[in-house]
Amino acid sequence: MTAPARELGITERTVKAHIARIVEKLEQQTRLQVAVLAALAHEQLCSDPRCECHETGVPPGFSVTAAA
Repeated sequence: MTAPARELGITERTVKAHIARIVEKLEQQTRLQVAVLAALAHEQLCSDPRCECHETGVPPGFSVTAAA
């Protein structure tokens, strides 16, 4: 979390506090749960018209493969 703090010009403690509040607001228990929730909701939340999610329906970094 040092990189986001440095990039935003805030302390690491502040980053942790904000993340904890996001986890709480989304009624999740872990940051991983929030990340999964964000990935699943990406298409609805994304405002970038160039994002591949609008063409494929799949968030960037995810792939859909057929089961063997």
